[in-house]
Amino acid sequence: MTRGLNQVFIMGSVGTSNLTENIGRPKQVLIVNVTRMGDLVQMGTLLGRLAEEWPGCAVDLIIDRRFAPVAALLPGLREVVAYDFHELIDESRTAVKDLVSLYREMAEWVRPLAERRYDRIINLTFNRASALMVGTIGSSDIRGARTAWDGGTVIGNPWMAYFADMHHFRRINRFNLVDIYALGGSGPGAFTPLKLTIEREERERAYRALSADGHERMEWIAVQAGASDVMKAWRPQLFGRTLALLSKQWSGGIMFLGAEPEKETVAQVVREYQAAGGTNPIKNLTGQTTIPQVTALLAASRLLLTNDTGPMHLAVAVGTPVVDLSVGHVDFRETGPHGPGHWVLQPELDCAPCGFDQVCAHHACKDRLQVDQVAALLLHVLGQGPFPSNIREFRVYQSDVDEDGLGTFRCRAGQEPAHEAWYATFWRRYWYETFIGRSSHVPSPTTQPPDAESVRSVIESVMPAVARACAQAREIVRVATSRPLDVKKLQMLQRSLAQERERLVALAMDSMATKPLTVSFLRALQSDDIEGLEKMARHQTLVYEQWRARLLQVEQALVMSDHGGLKHLPMSRPVPVVAHGG
Repeated sequence: MTRGLNQVFIMGSVGTSNLTENIGRPKQVLIVNVTRMGDLVQMGTLLGRLAEEWPGCAVDLIIDRRFAPVAALLPGLREVVAYDFHELIDESRTAVKDLVSLYREMAEWVRPLAERRYDRIINLTFNRASALMVGTIGSSDIRGARTAWDGGTVIGNPWMAYFADMHHFRRINRFNLVDIYALGGSGPGAFTPLKLTIEREERERAYRALSADGHERMEWIAVQAGASDVMKAWRPQLFGRTLALLSKQWSGGIMFLGAEPEKETVAQVVREYQAAGGTNPIKNLTGQTTIPQVTALLAASRLLLTNDTGPMHLAVAVGTPVVDLSVGHVDFRETGPHGPGHWVLQPELDCAPCGFDQVCAHHACKDRLQVDQVAALLLHVLGQGPFPSNIREFRVYQSDVDEDGLGTFRCRAGQEPAHEAWYATFWRRYWYETFIGRSSHVPSPTTQPPDAESVRSVIESVMPAVARACAQAREIVRVATSRPLDVKKLQMLQRSLAQERERLVALAMDSMATKPLTVSFLRALQSDDIEGLEKMARHQTLVYEQWRARLLQVEQALVMSDHGGLKHLPMSRPVPVVAHGG
């Protein structure tokens, strides 16, 4: 083991004795989550769901060492294993070590974990390095990315595949990352809020910090004005003006939190606040707190005004109301505050939220959030005023729990585009019922889709073409299983099917009635951890047939009944889900 890889076991240790003993032991689960701080906090519901599914199960967690302080706050873990993944990636990119050496080091590092013979591995990090690692550790039940037999990456579990692909139709996605983690890593269950553990010493330290200088009885709000990406950060001057307006009607204190690189941003906020006449006491703790300290300070705050950041999820997990300014490429449906009691502000712009790969030249979405209205909402959350009645240029959502026990957001001000709202509800029900195998309690749309005529035209064009593609796939199976093998004919059929698929996908991706199914079809087609020509041909045919069956199901659901209501999906005859990853 090299010193540079920096393996650290935070809780307990991985020994080699009795690791292979399975008889009579509780279930063992390994979670891999090495990307962001917020992602770790958002695992809280998954941890609760695993404890519900397998009472007494032992859960271990692999993280990047930078997030060790956050992982230490998560309840319900047996061990947290920290690893310097950034150094590993840097060594790979700069060729400090050859790939064979890096692989051998990783294989040696994970050997004690492999000897544990985990009942389930949940990989919440979708990259090749994590896929290789979990494939090396091994389990009969791997959910998320893993390495296929040929070195490629496949994704096991339909919820995890959905998570990997939902950016293709993110405007109509209605599943929060918290719920996707829980549904994919475990399954459905009772609503479980995010939770973090705060030590008594940290609570007392937070109280002393906020009550110093004669402020023993003062209420405080927390403000996170910075963000890891400027794209998702509201303008500092707008933060300052909003807080100055708030100070005219609220006499509490304002506490600024953030990391060291955010000091200048907070300084701009404070300057603007003071120039605009703000008079509330200020505590600027930017760059001065640890993660446990920030968590305790948030727990002692009345609310958190924030961009979409890791501290936002910390606040949610300690029960502090959040006012989330959802700007830039942030989609609050995916990563917004989970569970009841929070608020989200989203600009009303056709381009909002923008794509992850976009570079915005104007950031106009940030100017849609009017400071007087944001201040009025803060007063409402603080119990100092009514819900603002003059909201304009942005939508206000209140977080809640839906009829299936999943996180949701209900629009309190502004108007959602009818087209998006209709398909969001339709697909929210469809995927839940398809992956869970039981009816959703979320009410279905009661009208036809706004683009009903266009939908009929697309489906009428798509269905015959999909039927032809299924026939071609079956013919490929016939040729692939014939002896002697007619290689030229097989190649001709494969080229023909590929051309038909390219034309068909372009057509089906053009409508929200068919696009999500098409994205799922392409993922299933690529997830072919199958060795052998005949098996691959059969897998391909099964994927085409599933696509066709699902399209027929959706076509039937979109037909209006004689009473004017939308037909429900035929849950008594569910379409089988092709196993992702083989």
